[in-house]
Amino acid sequence: MSKKKIITLISVILIVIISYYIFKIFTPEKIRNIIQGYGKNASFIYILLFSILPIFFFPVPILAIVAGISFGLFEGVLYTMIGAMINSSIMFVMAKKFAKDKVVELFKTKISKKWYNKMIAIEKNNGFLIIFLLRLLPIAPYNVINYLSGLTEISFLRYSLATFLGIIPGTFVFLNVGDKAINVYSVEFVISLLGFLLLTIFSIILIKKVDKN
Repeated sequence: MSKKKIITLISVILIVIISYYIFKIFTPEKIRNIIQGYGKNASFIYILLFSILPIFFFPVPILAIVAGISFGLFEGVLYTMIGAMINSSIMFVMAKKFAKDKVVELFKTKISKKWYNKMIAIEKNNGFLIIFLLRLLPIAPYNVINYLSGLTEISFLRYSLATFLGIIPGTFVFLNVGDKAINVYSVEFVISLLGFLLLTIFSIILIKKVDKN
């Protein structure tokens, strides 16, 4: 098995394990009660958490699932998109201003060498497509992409637009899983998991197709 596949497999396993223990300690009902316990400030608290936690490599899918549980699909998508755009902007600027060689070396271990080189070497013309495709893949390392993008020549505007468009499908998928997680034995929850699987397969196929050109 290649290093890339091993890293991807480990990432998926870690997300599943962390999610399992979170939902074992905090059931979906408890999570919803905790977030909604802040009343009118609940959405602000969530957006603030999403803006800050990914900086420290907190798993973004877990935040998205929590939003689905707490706010439902459409309201949760709105708050998640706001938090994601704030966070991705902060991490982009941090990398642009404060990135060090040792940090770059660390990122090389978190993304395949081929796509790492693509990211670092992207120009203004093709940078939009590369970032968009990586954002489209649900299991792609969201945090790493934020930082690496800041080391490229892509403009902040094109980076932000590619990020916004690329994370829309995955945001809906993860939020839908959270929204249906109140009843994990329901047909709707199973369908939400299938949606995640289909998006993953579709985005991998698309990336491979573009990669061959």
